[in-house]
Amino acid sequence: MANKTTPRQEFPTHGLMPRGETQAAEFVRKYPQYDGRGVVAAVLDTGIDPGAKGLQVTSEGKRKVVDYIDCTGSGDVELSDVCAEELTLKGASGRTLRLNAEWKNPTGEWRVGAKRLSRLLPGEVWMSVSAERSQRFRKNAQQLTDAVLAKKGAVQDKDQGKLSEVSKVSEVSKVSEVSKVSEISAKSIKTKDSDTSKNLTEELDAQVDVLKTLNGAYADLGPLLDCVVFHDGEQWRAAIDVDESGDLSAAAALGAYKHTSDVGELCKRQLFYYTLNFYDEGRTLSIVTCAGSHSTHVAGILAAHHPEEPQNDGVAPGAQLLSLMIGDHRVGSMETGVGLTRAVNAIVEYGADVANMSYGEPSSSPNVGQWVQTVAQEVVRRHGCVFVSSAGNEGPALSSTGSPGGTSDGFIGVGAHVGYDQMLAEYAMYETVGDTVFTWSSRGPTPDGDRGVDVYAPGSAITSFPAYCKERLCLRNGTSMSSPNLCGVAALLVSAWKQEMGGASLSPYRVKNAIVSTAKPIGELHGAGMVQTDSAWQFLKRYAARAAEQVSWRTHVDDSRRARGIYLRNAEESAHARFFNVSVVPVFPTSEKARLEHDSDGENGRLESQAQFDFEQRLLLVATESWVSVPDALYVASQGNKFAARVDATKLQAGRLHTASIDAYDSTDVDRGPVFSIPVTVTKPLHVDASACVDLGTLQFRPTEIVRRFVAVPPGATRAHIVLRASNAAALESSPALFYLHCMQLEPATRFRKFFMRERVSIGHKSYAAGGGSAEQKETKTMDVIGGATLEVCLAQFWNQLGAHDIDVRVEFNGIVPANGGGALAEGGPLRAGITVHGSNAVARLDFIAPVRPEYDVSPSIVLTKARKTLRPHEAVISPLGAERDTHLATGSALYKLELDYRLETTREETQLCLHMPAVDTQIYENWADNFALAIFDANKRYLISQISYTSPLLIKQCGESLVRVQIRHRSAKDLEALKDIPLLVDVVLKSSIRLTTKFDMASIFTSTVNSSAAVYRGGFIAKGSRIPLFIDTIGAAVPSEAAPGDVLVGKLTMSRHTANFDFEYVVPAKSIKKPEESTPAAPKTDKPESKEEQDQREMNEALRRVRVDWVKKSRDDGVRTRLVTDLLANSNDEQRAEVLAAQLSALDATSSALPWSEAACLTAASARRAVGIADSVIELTRTQALTARLYEKAQTDDEKTLKKQAELARTQLIAALTTKCRALAALTHGSVSATASETCADYVEVDGSDNDETDASEQTVQEYERAAAELRQWAAADDVSVVIATAPLHMARHQYARALQPVLAWLAKAPMKPANAAERRSMVELRNQLLAKLQWTIWSAHFRAIAPIESPATYERL
Repeated sequence: MANKTTPRQEFPTHGLMPRGETQAAEFVRKYPQYDGRGVVAAVLDTGIDPGAKGLQVTSEGKRKVVDYIDCTGSGDVELSDVCAEELTLKGASGRTLRLNAEWKNPTGEWRVGAKRLSRLLPGEVWMSVSAERSQRFRKNAQQLTDAVLAKKGAVQDKDQGKLSEVSKVSEVSKVSEVSKVSEISAKSIKTKDSDTSKNLTEELDAQVDVLKTLNGAYADLGPLLDCVVFHDGEQWRAAIDVDESGDLSAAAALGAYKHTSDVGELCKRQLFYYTLNFYDEGRTLSIVTCAGSHSTHVAGILAAHHPEEPQNDGVAPGAQLLSLMIGDHRVGSMETGVGLTRAVNAIVEYGADVANMSYGEPSSSPNVGQWVQTVAQEVVRRHGCVFVSSAGNEGPALSSTGSPGGTSDGFIGVGAHVGYDQMLAEYAMYETVGDTVFTWSSRGPTPDGDRGVDVYAPGSAITSFPAYCKERLCLRNGTSMSSPNLCGVAALLVSAWKQEMGGASLSPYRVKNAIVSTAKPIGELHGAGMVQTDSAWQFLKRYAARAAEQVSWRTHVDDSRRARGIYLRNAEESAHARFFNVSVVPVFPTSEKARLEHDSDGENGRLESQAQFDFEQRLLLVATESWVSVPDALYVASQGNKFAARVDATKLQAGRLHTASIDAYDSTDVDRGPVFSIPVTVTKPLHVDASACVDLGTLQFRPTEIVRRFVAVPPGATRAHIVLRASNAAALESSPALFYLHCMQLEPATRFRKFFMRERVSIGHKSYAAGGGSAEQKETKTMDVIGGATLEVCLAQFWNQLGAHDIDVRVEFNGIVPANGGGALAEGGPLRAGITVHGSNAVARLDFIAPVRPEYDVSPSIVLTKARKTLRPHEAVISPLGAERDTHLATGSALYKLELDYRLETTREETQLCLHMPAVDTQIYENWADNFALAIFDANKRYLISQISYTSPLLIKQCGESLVRVQIRHRSAKDLEALKDIPLLVDVVLKSSIRLTTKFDMASIFTSTVNSSAAVYRGGFIAKGSRIPLFIDTIGAAVPSEAAPGDVLVGKLTMSRHTANFDFEYVVPAKSIKKPEESTPAAPKTDKPESKEEQDQREMNEALRRVRVDWVKKSRDDGVRTRLVTDLLANSNDEQRAEVLAAQLSALDATSSALPWSEAACLTAASARRAVGIADSVIELTRTQALTARLYEKAQTDDEKTLKKQAELARTQLIAALTTKCRALAALTHGSVSATASETCADYVEVDGSDNDETDASEQTVQEYERAAAELRQWAAADDVSVVIATAPLHMARHQYARALQPVLAWLAKAPMKPANAAERRSMVELRNQLLAKLQWTIWSAHFRAIAPIESPATYERL
């Protein structure tokens, strides 16, 4: 701590990038040429920023990053061929692109694609860019709104002089829209309506309303960047229209970074850069950016070089880097199977010597999974890459290491350590503590007993950071930082070996042996120590000739789990002496050359076989604790050997952690240290007595101290309450401190987070008055537990917290569980699969028992919150992937993908749901498949959201039908074939939760008149060991309308607030059958009844007539149709005439979803007038009968029902006729049809959005249109799409474009997104765009034009 008045003489710079305590700094000073030169280090992470300081050149002046690769595919752009004319071409966004005349393109072939900017940026960068864009847009949009409001105010003032004043103001406005408002609004004055002011006021009111609607619905989907790709005769090049201007005439065309070192600016203001790659013979452009800042910081620790500030250098400044982005933009930079698989392929392709992976997740099983095994067998063993990975930040409890670094063979798992230099320079501590492991650093052992953490390295640094973060250097901590520090050490050792040992083989196993064997002890679990660079190098040199250093050792403890170590965690495992058979097998490095040799007598294969033949180890075995017994000696050849071990934990202290190891020494060189060590871990738990409580006593803490206690959770317990008590009197004598309370249980084949609690608790920050004694602070934390499994209660004073503290700890257990044959479940825990009842049972019965202690506040409740639907794929396709990026290392063949398409329908807006595929989701590193990915697209093929292995709630904002596309990748097409019909589970959050009625006796379900004197359990209390029944009313469940029979309603069953909840599933039963309405028999008719022959003849004639009516609609020949109509009308009554004419009308306007004046509608002037005449006939024939439909709403007799049916048919025909009439009049008033047109569509004139070619319709036609539209609105819903399309042009005829736009925007906002209404939606979008063009609101026209390719892409985006 510095003197209060005198500052230090210099800043402790050496602590910014800690290299001293690992001997790395001294090693580089001692051997400056061994600073990583000649080493390529792969960084599997979020992608390195090309603009970061310190990551530009090596200490030799070489390019620091050999290549930037997006392994996820999130930056891929699919390309298509186009033709260029006079250095212009049409881009994928729809823009016209002007090309650079200096570009060389000998073939003349051009390819274009487009990419959303938001899909290339990290979340924080996109938020900044989007905020700036939105601010600019809203400023311009507000100017337009202000101009409309000013015009509206002038009109309301009824002072015509004000109009000219507003026009003068508009002329000096900054935006073009303002100057056009008066002109466009004045169009209304041209109409012949006597109430011009009223029309103008209505239009201005509508404009204000429309602008409010548009502004409220505005969302920045981000720019769509055009990409142009061509081949310059030597390589592929691409230019990106980052300015959205379409002008590439001065743009540079970048090549692949690995060939050209080209780097481009994607967002100039944000200092955000990109590089390029090309795949599939130029058919796929990869825009490589970074998905976050993490990778740049990691790379800075590993190998940064600051020529002007060498004190800021990374561990291996001479090494080159290979940036492998495995964090996918689409899922918030989460790693994906695709990214992981492509990354290991790139490691092999580029010949990386070392690799760092500061990524990882908890896994359900250690050391399994196709990717983990691929790394161990192919990348490490065969291709000789030293693979380093972080152990995780889930500590300090035991067995909290994540995959792959802390659980898998082949990796060097690294924990995070903090030393004096770091405390001084990075954390500004006025008083330091002793060197220690960071509190949150994950600890071993793995669930199968392996060490978990191999070595420790500094877990923090202030080093390089992305330019877009506006920080040159930045502090970050975690095992993500310790891993690259260790990887940098490995790079130094490899660099030294290459230069000093020449061509001598260096296996990753030799490097790991040296690092682990020479680590400085720090008192951590199973002897994992702090890496020592120079000591490791001396070890490598000393044992360079020792062939056994080239191997690794695979150990298997032959119990039920085939474990790698001995781990006795639960009470029964340490209750008696245990005997184990331990297998030890050496693992030899191999080579790709040996595998590729076709000659069985090839030299490389011979050398490998000879090495195995010559191998032998005469080992001396030692157990580090007396309670472990092993034989004295073990002979091991290349095929391995076995030995027996005995572990007697019966006399060990209960509640504590006990560790030992079985160490094997080379009998010829005992001083070398253990050749291998087998960890032995015993967590002998405390027994919980009948009180269901256990006092852990007063735990004493000093800075950095961690105390662990282990408790055997009683069978039947479902919840634990950990109570902490601290005296304020003690706290006053010491500094307040932050503590981690970390409690955890392990369950086989389950991620450790299932029974997991990690809470921060502040001790000494609160005061609690306690009557009659000293003040006391009390904290209670609660977690769910599983009975019969050991619970670790770990309490740690956070590493940088000062002072001494005494804390009393008590653990209390509660539990109410379903009874099983008169008792609790055999394993004492809750039902793992939950509780399921079927709604077809009128009443469901469940029995419960309190096996742990008396339970109070018993008040059962069942709340259902989700509806689970099961979807089957409507399409499943298996196909091979491209060999360039998607091959399997072990086989060298292309992977296969299975794509499954599911139809998902949501019935309300803002629907929250979860998607599950239990066979392949919730797994990454332990997954048997190479990748699982899922994406949701709307009915327009627009990408909505993605999800990878770990399921999470998804929000679908718009109702309608969506496509869920699932992709599963694997090396075997045969294995994928079995999944072609795999179901997808969809959990939809209910709009309102459902409560099921529960009672303690069956009679109360059905009646409230239960005999009160009956011996019925009343709730509130359950005695220990007592069994009570619970009856559930399933028949009275309020099943939501969207739930179909067979669906499952999902929720929770709660018995008490003190005990854990149970997953509860309710299977929706078959729907009740509604009894058909009884009808009163019609009065007997006096007419003579028909004979069967007459009835047959009548029905046959009617059937033939209907066929002919149908052909009126179907006939493609107008002459045939005319003859059919004439013939049918000749012998028809009024009802039949209406039917025939309606069919003819339908044929004239066959596409009612198209805009009346569009080419798709094909309404010429002649056909439009003809349609008006036919429609009038249908209207006259149906209007009277349609009016009677309301008289028969409650029809009872057969005759009344027949009349009702006829009236409803007439009403339908009337609405259709009025709709067609309005459409025909719309075409006539719109001015886009020719009065002399033929009956073809050849005279169609496209509307270009201007008023120059528009002629005012006759007032008579407009008035007729108004009458027809008014009557149509009386009969049909105003928001019906056909009504909107048919009536909106009436306002257009009056130049009231905003009034026409109002219902269009309302429909687009509310109509569900379904393939069935795709044509209507396209028409409404087209009408919206035309109306905006008429209003000359260019800001909104440009906005919708820009987002059109995003909202309605031509194809589905690739997963």
